[in-house]
Amino acid sequence: MKALAIILTVLVLAVAGCLCYEMYHTKLEIVGKGLQVLPAQERSAQFDALRDAISNRTMQGTLLRDEPLASAQDYTYYIYSLRIKNPGLVSAEMVELQIAPTDADILFYGDTREIVIPAGQSRDVWCVLLTKGTPSPIREIFITYYLWGHPLEMRYTYDDMR
Repeated sequence: MKALAIILTVLVLAVAGCLCYEMYHTKLEIVGKGLQVLPAQERSAQFDALRDAISNRTMQGTLLRDEPLASAQDYTYYIYSLRIKNPGLVSAEMVELQIAPTDADILFYGDTREIVIPAGQSRDVWCVLLTKGTPSPIREIFITYYLWGHPLEMRYTYDDMR
């Protein structure tokens, strides 16, 4: 009976230790992996598809301005890539990137598939921003995700000067 009590005590302490570890490691680790700046005229087929999707109201992404797009030479694509690591013991589910827009920003979109980052692993995620002209690429990026069914949010400032 004494051995059973010792075994149960050790199990309770182990479970409590895992829960304490998880409570202090629920934040994802985020690193800016890269930024591509491309004139929209270099991707004219993609730009035309976006223009059609906006006019048909079938675009999968976030439209920031409700106005028709002009010529592709007036716009620039910013493609932000982040490496996200999950140091916790529970998978981060439904990971999504959202960009805090500036006045020149038109729309942004990311991967349409569900993004899950398993415990102890990392994954590269991306988000495309279409902007008018070539303003500064410095943006606040909000990363939202779920752990144990609870929504969490982090903020990352993408600054290409770092």
